[in-house]
Amino acid sequence: MLIVWRGFGWLVPVIVIAALILTQLAVDAVYGQGFYTANAWPKQAAFIAAAVLVGILGVFLNHMKRGLLIDEESGEVVGKAPSHTLFFIPVEYWAIVVLALFFWPLP
Repeated sequence: MLIVWRGFGWLVPVIVIAALILTQLAVDAVYGQGFYTANAWPKQAAFIAAAVLVGILGVFLNHMKRGLLIDEESGEVVGKAPSHTLFFIPVEYWAIVVLALFFWPLP
């Protein structure tokens, strides 16, 4: 599968995977080996945490830190720099997709 991103859009899957791995390590350390795989709530908590982090990152990158495009000849502002996207979807909207994974039925 071809992954298409612009800017820091590649961070979305990294954040989601890191949240799942870190949650598994933390939950298994506290509750014992196998607890993460036996229960659904740790995975859902990881998806919620990942959605919050992706949303905050998206707002920061695409609305607070996004640069302006300036015409070199005239020095006028002609627009904003391209947004950070993954599969042509802005990073902050990926928080909604990650939350949809939260509601996905888990075994």
